[in-house]
Amino acid sequence: MFTEEQLENVVLEYFQELGYEYLHGSRLPRDIKEVLLFDRLEAALIELNKGVSLEVIREAIRKIRTFDTNDVFANNKVFAKYLTETVEVTEFVNGETIYHRVSLFDWDSIDNNNFLVVNQLEVLEKGGSKIPDVVVYVNGMPLVVFELKSASREEVNIEDAYKQLKNYMNVHIPSLFYYNTFLIISDGIDTEAGTITAPLDRFSAWKKINTEDTIIENRPLDTMMYGLFDKRRLLDVLKNFILFTNDAKIMAAYHQYYGMSKAVASTVKATQTDGRAGVIWHTQGSGKSYSMVFLSGNLVKHEKLKNPTIVVITDRNDLDGQLFSTFSGASDFLRQTPLQAESRSHIKDLLENRKTGGIVFSTIQKFEEETGLLSDRENIIVMVDEAHRTQYGTDAKYDLATGEQKYGYAKYLRDALPNATFIAFTGTPIETTDKSTTGLFGEVIDVYDMTQAVQDGATVKIYYESRLAKVKLDETQMSEVDKEYWRMQVNEGVENYVIEESQKHLSRMELIIGDKDRIKQVATDIISHYEDRKDLVAGKAMIVAYSRKTAFTMYQELIEQRPDWEEKVKIVMTANNQDPEDLAKLVGNKQTRKDRETEFKDVNSPFKIVIVVDMWLTGFDVPSLDTMYVDKPMKAHNLMQAIARVNRVFEGKTGGLVVDYIGLKRNLMEALKTYTSRDQDKVQENEQAKGIALNILEVLRNHFHKFNYSAFFGDSDKKRYEVIRDGAEYTQKTEKLKQLFLTETKKLKDVYKICTGLLSKETKEEIAYFIAVRSFIMKSSNKGTPDLKEVNERISKILENAILEDGVMVLTEATSNESFDLLNEENIAKLQAIPQKNIATNILMRVMKEKLKDVKKKNMTVSKSFSERFEKIIEKYHNRNDHLDVYEVFEELLKFKEELEDAINEGTQLGLSFEEKAFFDVLGSDPDIKSILQDETLLNIAKDLAKTVKEHRSHDWDKKESAQARMRLYIKKVLRKWDYPPNKEPKAVEDVLEQAKLQAANM
Repeated sequence: MFTEEQLENVVLEYFQELGYEYLHGSRLPRDIKEVLLFDRLEAALIELNKGVSLEVIREAIRKIRTFDTNDVFANNKVFAKYLTETVEVTEFVNGETIYHRVSLFDWDSIDNNNFLVVNQLEVLEKGGSKIPDVVVYVNGMPLVVFELKSASREEVNIEDAYKQLKNYMNVHIPSLFYYNTFLIISDGIDTEAGTITAPLDRFSAWKKINTEDTIIENRPLDTMMYGLFDKRRLLDVLKNFILFTNDAKIMAAYHQYYGMSKAVASTVKATQTDGRAGVIWHTQGSGKSYSMVFLSGNLVKHEKLKNPTIVVITDRNDLDGQLFSTFSGASDFLRQTPLQAESRSHIKDLLENRKTGGIVFSTIQKFEEETGLLSDRENIIVMVDEAHRTQYGTDAKYDLATGEQKYGYAKYLRDALPNATFIAFTGTPIETTDKSTTGLFGEVIDVYDMTQAVQDGATVKIYYESRLAKVKLDETQMSEVDKEYWRMQVNEGVENYVIEESQKHLSRMELIIGDKDRIKQVATDIISHYEDRKDLVAGKAMIVAYSRKTAFTMYQELIEQRPDWEEKVKIVMTANNQDPEDLAKLVGNKQTRKDRETEFKDVNSPFKIVIVVDMWLTGFDVPSLDTMYVDKPMKAHNLMQAIARVNRVFEGKTGGLVVDYIGLKRNLMEALKTYTSRDQDKVQENEQAKGIALNILEVLRNHFHKFNYSAFFGDSDKKRYEVIRDGAEYTQKTEKLKQLFLTETKKLKDVYKICTGLLSKETKEEIAYFIAVRSFIMKSSNKGTPDLKEVNERISKILENAILEDGVMVLTEATSNESFDLLNEENIAKLQAIPQKNIATNILMRVMKEKLKDVKKKNMTVSKSFSERFEKIIEKYHNRNDHLDVYEVFEELLKFKEELEDAINEGTQLGLSFEEKAFFDVLGSDPDIKSILQDETLLNIAKDLAKTVKEHRSHDWDKKESAQARMRLYIKKVLRKWDYPPNKEPKAVEDVLEQAKLQAANM
């Protein structure tokens, strides 16, 4: 066992190593009704405020001790102001009022402050006493409270620690938390920090120690203690990286602290050089808006910048409003009230005559034309949000028809503020093919990518599911459209530009996507899919429509199929004078949009599904939104920003789901290429979630293999109840069995939320059984045994969620593996039957190429031999001389497909895993070995190699020379154990090593 007391001792050792004084709570000379250490506080304030009388010091202490309310949040906010801005004390001397400012800390000379850590501090309040585990005092004030739980007790974790701190704060000893800067919860496995207002899912780990360090995973206590509790860093966080809004206290996460610290240094340097401070790339949903607030607050008070003016530039009115609202809520931290420019003339008024200070918001469109010089001051910082979208255009462009010279927004913005320093924020990466952003703003300052945000719990994983609706389109009618255009031009003299304008309004895409039958199919599928998921998280979903017209049609179709959804489904878009009256009534005005934003963000409101076209796709945060249905083509950063609407953290939400009705996958993969390499596989196929669910289900089936639960699937409610009750009894035979079951069913519940739309009715019923048993155990453990009615109601709800046959083709076969599997006998027959043999051949070649890429990741020997053959087939196709040659190539590809399939499946027939088969093929590729060693020996060597490599691989071993050298030794031992020919050993070792590295790179 590793007890709570032992973990407490570990924490105290860390603090002593960091130079903190340590005392047990029982040894502190104090009144247990008081949480301030008055002797230490008075001594510290006297030392820090030379020349201030003892009476003034004691009056400052009285103000710190005495508050006007009993509200923890209100008092904490007052104390925080004392902490960062001093305590103001008035003194009457000779009839004159003198104002003193008493400092509570020496922010510059850290060692002039008194750092003390105390354990088992007893606090008596409200007639009872409580003893928090560890309290950190600085200058006699209790600034940090730790609550610890045992690392070896499975039934307790940091959630229990969080609840205990909340009880202390809200019920038992609230006065301790008047002075709290932040809280720490830890069970030795997880260690997280958060403020007094933070929900549990907003507590977070601290994963770096020093600014230049890389992120450290799996050492949460180390990084928290050495990173956050370094004395200088602790005071820096207290002073510069904690802020209050009207109803919350917000502390910077580690990526915001280190990233914005670097940004401050880079900005100050840029004011003295070329004005290019750099680019901050923090992925969507990771708190970018508050990062901008933290940066602004630190720049405002930086001595070298002499009260700078900060100009915040966005490219959309809704973004401008949302970001302005965030900044306005933090006006105390910023020490001023932000201003928002309403017009081009207003931005001129706000900037032209301003000498110092100010935080001014403007959209970039206000610089659409030349404004003239607004200010030539050097202490102006221009902070640009989503810089990749509108910040190009410093060079002239010419209208080839008129010769008119035009510039982009960026040129006019820089002409207006020629000596300003520019810093850029982006939630999407800078495109690899376009250096304009870094050229304009400077190099990347800090990166916090999608993968890291998910690992840290700052965002949730995004899952992707393809549901391509079959498009029923009358090609004859499409042809008739073209003919009619032609007739109008020929017979009625309609000009080309009129036809072109008409084609824009009535594009083929609009006709295809907006086809009424197609929208009906999509709407039917959305209803089915939504009703399958609505009770699993929060029921909030967004439908992205192609155009205003298709959005309206979609709305009408949803209401026609579900008349009771009028309060549930609403359209959000700007008003348009061209809209039909019915649509205009639905859309409303600007106030309607504001009201709908508030309503949609309310988890409990009946407004659950919003239909949008462009609005709310960027900078719009609704944490409970978990599903996005996309029926609109999107690319690059627009696509990534849109799908990030579902990645926000929310209680009970394990992932956001993007459901694709338009065929986004290729664009999604293209967009991900500009992300960090580890981000590129983090938008996961929903099929992967399904695979995880089925694996867990198999574990549970094995767990219940001696228990017959088939009665659950019958018609008798009584028998269903009994098999749930008896199943709960069966799995609680031992604590170990119970914990295994509860752990696996918790994972199953989480992943089931994501992939329920892909599971069969039978599978969902079986999952429902195990979840029901889990619920039975949980409820009987906590609140007594549920009755028959309650169990039936809960189970019936899950059983009703069955997928409807709706004429929509669900294409989850999107990966290379699954595309290959799609070539079953039925589909091969279809390819053989179509007369367009070049199309059929190209489909086969594309699938084969993708499959070989996949094989290469797993088996270099098979990949090499088949790749060489494939290249010859491709060459033959490209060199065809006769239209009949393609038939020959097509047949060769079919034969190639079968042989490749056989080669892939050969390992299964031999009883080998993928890894084992790869080593078997590597060794067997030498014909001499085949004649020397029997297949049975090679099989044993392959299995031994796979086991050895797995046992001895360490993190990134395939990239480290020393680790590879050790791996060679292990490989040699295996070969010699099986009497592998010595003269063949050197090559075999290198080949096996290469195959092992290949496997490591693709894990």
